[in-house]
Amino acid sequence: MMNRNDLTSLAARDLAQLIARGEASALDATDQYIARIEAVNPKLNAVVVKRYDQARAEARAVDAKRSRGESLGLLAGVPVTIKECIDVAGLPSTFGLGWRKDLRAATDESHVARLKAAGAIIVGKTNVAQLLAYIESDNPVYGRTNNPWNPERVCGGSSGGEGAIIAAGGSPLGLGTDIGGSARYPAAFCGTASMKPTAGRCDDPGIYSFHTGQRAIVSQVGVLARNVDDVALGLDVINGGPDIGDWRGVDIAGLRVGYYVEDGIFRSSPAIRRSVREAAQALKDAGAQIVE
Repeated sequence: MMNRNDLTSLAARDLAQLIARGEASALDATDQYIARIEAVNPKLNAVVVKRYDQARAEARAVDAKRSRGESLGLLAGVPVTIKECIDVAGLPSTFGLGWRKDLRAATDESHVARLKAAGAIIVGKTNVAQLLAYIESDNPVYGRTNNPWNPERVCGGSSGGEGAIIAAGGSPLGLGTDIGGSARYPAAFCGTASMKPTAGRCDDPGIYSFHTGQRAIVSQVGVLARNVDDVALGLDVINGGPDIGDWRGVDIAGLRVGYYVEDGIFRSSPAIRRSVREAAQALKDAGAQIVE
């Protein structure tokens, strides 16, 4: 059941619908998420660049637009966060490199621009692994981000700040990047949802994102959220191309799915092997043909 007094408890889609109906204000939602960030971030160090004044101004603009009866985007009034390496106009994108800390992005990266065009309110940027190169989120510019469930544990990386702040209730949805798990690791470590889009759908233009000349395995901008439905909603917004359709309408019985629990290089943990087999069994129970 929705708790309309605590807007930070709502899914991004539900919050957007409340705001569109005039049953909640974008400014109230933004203020509540800012308060939540300020409450949890001292122990997490997840949000490392704050954008509160601009966020409140943009939230007021959404509320004014709604009051005039104008059409609103899919995420109008919904506060979101962005991985530090993805350009947001006027904010740093250091990749955890000290020499970049005083530089500011001139323009919004394309996926950020699509979020803004859909009415999303960017409240801040979140911590990364230095150069996005490992599965923790620590660097000399901002320090380490902690796991929201146990501060002695890491939050995953390289989009670890996103996974941590979403799990802690400080953001309902955000952008990360992923070449080999950089959005999926934090989701797994923090208990949120994410995916790496199909190569070529949401190419990552970041200048230090292992992209130059590399086309075999391509870094993608991906969405992190608390649930699968919000990940799908975010992907609809940032996709910028043909409608990807409703994931709930996929006919599982028409699919042939291959899976593996070992790749012959790295030994997977028992928990990973178990979860893969359970996922394969769930697909089989839904009618898919499963091939190991």
